[in-house]
Amino acid sequence: MIVDASALVASFGNPESQRHLVGEELAAPDLLIPETLNAFWKLRRAGRSVPTLSVLLSTLDYVRIVPSRAHAARAAELAGRLDHPVYDCLYLALAEAEADVLITSDAAFERKARTHGFRKSVRLVSR
Repeated sequence: MIVDASALVASFGNPESQRHLVGEELAAPDLLIPETLNAFWKLRRAGRSVPTLSVLLSTLDYVRIVPSRAHAARAAELAGRLDHPVYDCLYLALAEAEADVLITSDAAFERKARTHGFRKSVRLVSR
């Protein structure tokens, strides 16, 4: 199962989102690491309670990290087709390459992917 940063961030403190990830073999492009850390940095700056850095990093240890370069061209193609940022399309390109499902909490991205033929490839989880 491919997990994007939005789904991983949503899973912290959200049992509904966590249940989609627990017990799964997770994978993500290497972009997951800076995106996840940046999301929690923004939450911390906004005064929200966030997990410690050690907890975040140990959580990332459960995700198989895949180099982005091999999926960059396909991600760029998908970005043009979906009219959506390459960052998110990199996760979709990896899901497509591995014939796996992408878990996201980005409703707009999930909707675009679904309407462009990726109905079975993307699953939305709540924030």
